[in-house]
Amino acid sequence: MENIHETSGSPVAAPKRDSLLINSIRYGLYTAGAYILVLLVLYAMSVSSTNWLNYITLLVIAAGIFLGTRVFRDKHNHGFLSYGRSLGSGVLISLFAGVVIAIYTYLFYTYFDTSAMAILIEEAEIRLLEQGLTDEQVDQAMGITGKMMSPGFMSVSVVFSTVLWGTLFSLIIAIFVRKEDNSFDAAFKES
Repeated sequence: MENIHETSGSPVAAPKRDSLLINSIRYGLYTAGAYILVLLVLYAMSVSSTNWLNYITLLVIAAGIFLGTRVFRDKHNHGFLSYGRSLGSGVLISLFAGVVIAIYTYLFYTYFDTSAMAILIEEAEIRLLEQGLTDEQVDQAMGITGKMMSPGFMSVSVVFSTVLWGTLFSLIIAIFVRKEDNSFDAAFKES
């Protein structure tokens, strides 16, 4: 049944309320899109993987969680959101973003730029040599690294790392986004 409010004699449709899951999917997709866009711009500029690049991508995840959770609170939950639901929103957003980013990662390294994986392995070997490891230690480390540097393994690790960072960010963001409904009527509402 359509929810209609009366204002000055004419019926007006109430704003649509999305569920937490629908909002999380939407903002997970937005976050993943922004993340992938940043990666593609940096790839087009031939920027190699560095610490500041990691900070940019983490900032994108945190911003997506903050915006998505705040929009859910303000537009779909009447301006109120508990700490737990705020945390849940952030974790779900990071989960959906992580899945999309993982698909992108797999497709990128499997079909788009197959030589990029070899470059990553070479950079890892150079970093190990710069740390002063012996050739034998580098060979052992590269044996393990070579097994983990596959598109499939990297895609799975992207999901786990995105959810891990998303959960950490959500624990903090939920403190600032939550807004409890302490009204008299809220005490009698069922959760």
